[in-house]
Amino acid sequence: MKKHNKKTSILFVTISILITGFLFSACDGVIFDEIRKEVKLADAKIAGDIQNIIRFKYENVECVFVTNGKIRYRSVEDDVVDNKGVGFSDFSSPSGYVYSIAADTDNLYAMSATIEEDDDGYNAVTKRTLYCYGSGSWKQIWSEAYSTKRAFIICTNTKDQTKREAYFVYGSSVYKLSGSSTTIDTSDTNSMKYVYAEGNFPIGELVNADGEKTPLAVNSCTSLLGTVYFSSAYAMTSATTSTSGETAYYSDGAYVYYSTDGSNWVPVNLGCDTILSLTITNNYLLAGTSDGIVHTPINENAVPSGGTADFTTNADSALSSYYEIPALLAIDPTINETAGTIYASSITSSSSASLNNVGLWSYYASTGEWNRE
Repeated sequence: MKKHNKKTSILFVTISILITGFLFSACDGVIFDEIRKEVKLADAKIAGDIQNIIRFKYENVECVFVTNGKIRYRSVEDDVVDNKGVGFSDFSSPSGYVYSIAADTDNLYAMSATIEEDDDGYNAVTKRTLYCYGSGSWKQIWSEAYSTKRAFIICTNTKDQTKREAYFVYGSSVYKLSGSSTTIDTSDTNSMKYVYAEGNFPIGELVNADGEKTPLAVNSCTSLLGTVYFSSAYAMTSATTSTSGETAYYSDGAYVYYSTDGSNWVPVNLGCDTILSLTITNNYLLAGTSDGIVHTPINENAVPSGGTADFTTNADSALSSYYEIPALLAIDPTINETAGTIYASSITSSSSASLNNVGLWSYYASTGEWNRE
């Protein structure tokens, strides 16, 4: 395990060694003189590396949750930026540094890392733990000493609460989560679940291990017509817009593949940099890339046009090519892009970039602009 000087930020230490494959190459460039389309930026209150932006119904209120080591949340109905700075609230967090969150229909899950100083004065991750939230507290449902195996959680993150599923990715295995009663024994190969390759791309249904399927490095999942699909792609999403049936999407470099049946996947080239995240609105498919945010128009059948279009907002200025965009979420995919609420996160490892702009960003229809949360 790579060691880091104890003065190194725990934030970047943790993320870089815990979820290999979730961090991507940085974009260099001095940004301090960049003009952000005359939008006065708010003071950032949710800064740091944010890999997940998820939906979860908490106390009968639909909310959006994020984590930057600690968990924050807010109601999705509160789509007005409060000039007093009241936006996201602190949520109860389990012990350790929370680096991954997910949710199913009824439960919230969190992955945390225990970071301790070793005998040589270096920060080191000693343990990773999976928790489930219920009845006002967190319950541990898996824990192991740190190893080089990948360990994080993913979820379908659908607007329809009944279609929300959550999964634990450990190495090349995938386990379905089902509340605090979940029992995960990674030493028991009979309990393992795998994702297999279908055709020439890594996507398929969750099936029992039978010794004949090749495990894949799963990074994402989504729900389509009641079936959960998995991929090694950085991004998957699905939605039912106001003008079409349900459609699912996954990324592959600059391409987006879409399907309405889960069998036939059609590629569309956005002509952008590597796509890391996806979300959809009624008129645009938005993609977070290794060089900022882009969007492409979709037609009445939710088919992406290909290429990219100019923004009418300050999106590409706020989330510029100096940053990677690992997470995106449009709260309501049935309305147009500028009519709703959208969240995004930005990261960078460039020493030339301003860390003030690393963290959570939001667009609210009431303000008509992207700004820092």
